[in-house]
Amino acid sequence: MFKQTRTQPIQCSRLIFLLPVLSVISTPAIAHQKASLFEDNYLKVLAAVTYRNNQIVENGEIWQPNGFLIGGESIPTEKGVSLDDVQLQGYLNVNHQYYVAAKLSGHSHGGDNSVELENLWFGTEMYIAQQRLQLEAGKMTTDVTDTLNYHASADTFSQAPLSADILFGRHFNDIGVRAAVTGKINPRYLGGNSDYKIGFEVFNGDNFPATSGEGSISAFSHFNFQYDNFHSSAKFWVMYSEAEKRADLRYSQGHNHGVSQDVTAEYYFSGDTLNTGVYFDASWQYQQWRVHGEFEWMQAQVDGQIASTTQSAYIEAPQNSYRLTTFIEREQHSIHLQYEILSTQNKFTQTTPTFITQAGLDNSGFEPNRISASWRYAFHPNFVLRTEWMRDESNEPSQVNNVVSLGIQWNYDLL
Repeated sequence: MFKQTRTQPIQCSRLIFLLPVLSVISTPAIAHQKASLFEDNYLKVLAAVTYRNNQIVENGEIWQPNGFLIGGESIPTEKGVSLDDVQLQGYLNVNHQYYVAAKLSGHSHGGDNSVELENLWFGTEMYIAQQRLQLEAGKMTTDVTDTLNYHASADTFSQAPLSADILFGRHFNDIGVRAAVTGKINPRYLGGNSDYKIGFEVFNGDNFPATSGEGSISAFSHFNFQYDNFHSSAKFWVMYSEAEKRADLRYSQGHNHGVSQDVTAEYYFSGDTLNTGVYFDASWQYQQWRVHGEFEWMQAQVDGQIASTTQSAYIEAPQNSYRLTTFIEREQHSIHLQYEILSTQNKFTQTTPTFITQAGLDNSGFEPNRISASWRYAFHPNFVLRTEWMRDESNEPSQVNNVVSLGIQWNYDLL
C-alpha cells in the first residue's frame, strides 16, 4: 500500500483558538430562493459586479488543490471586473393548490459568458396529523444546507466557500424529488418558539460528486429556536452519491477560462462518496446592533478508483471541511469575518507514487485554507456596496495570494 504521510503541522488546530471567539457572536445578504404555498407571486432580479486586484491562480493555470478531486463549476474568480452573477427568479402560486418556481442565471468574466435555466421545479403541500408535508419535483437545489446554494448576488462574500467548491463543485443543482415534514415544537420543552423540518431527497446525479444516472440521495433535519432577541438554528444531514468515469470538465472547450487543453489531463473517477454535515448558528439583537456566528463542518468519505488511459489507483479518503463565520451589524453597515480550512488523508493501493503525483493527489499534509473579511454598506434598499479582503492558500503549499475587491450587489422586485 502506498500511503501518504503528513509533512506539515496540522493547521486545523487553529480552530481550537478561533471557535470560542466566533461562536459568541454570516448570513446571506439576500435570502436564497425558497418556495411554499404560503408565498405570493413574484418576479425578481439579482446581480453582482466586482473588481478584484488579484486572483488565486495565474492566467492559463488550473486551480487544483493538492490531494482533492475537483469538478462542477469550481473555478476561482479572476483579476479585473467581472459580472459574478445575475439571476432572474420567478414564483407562481396556482390557486394555493400547487406552485412552480424557476431561476435563470448567468455570469460573464475572463471572456466567457454563460446563461442557463438553473432551476425549474413544482411543489405542493398538505397536512397530515397536524404536520405539514411538502412535496417537490424538478430541477432544484438540495435543501441540506444553504452553503451548497451559493450565488455571489445573494451571499455575503463574492467568492464561494471552499467547502462548496472542493466537495460539491460550487453549488448543487440536479433533477430530483424531495419530501419534507415541517412542524412546531411545543414551547414547554425549550421555553421559546421552535420549529423543525425533516426531509428526504433523491436526485438523478447530474451534480458533482455524482454522475448522471448514477444518482444521489440525501436526508436532513433542520431546527430553529427563538427566544426574545436570541435566535439559533441547527442542521444535520447526510448524502450518498455514485459516480462512473467522472471527469473534471471545468476547463472544457468553450468554457476554458483561458486554460489550454494541453494543460489539462484526463483522469476519471468511479466510486462512491458519502457526505455528512453539521451546521450551527446563533444571533442576538440589541437595539440597532446585531451579532451573529456560524460553524459548519462537512465530511466527504471518498472510496473508488481514479484512472487515466494507462494507469489507475484505488483511493480511500476522508476529507473534512471547517468553516467559521461571524459578523456584527448596525443599521446599514456590517463587518464580516470568515475562516475556512480543509484536510484529507488519502490512502492508495495498486498504484505508484508517480501516478499519484501526476493526478494531483499527492497531498503531503497540505490543508487548503482561506481568511476573508468584508465591510458591507446597504446604501440603498436595492443596492449593497461590498468591500473585501481575502488571504487564500488553497491551491498548493506556500502559494499565498491576497485579493482586495470592491463590488455592488443589486436586487429588484419586478412584480
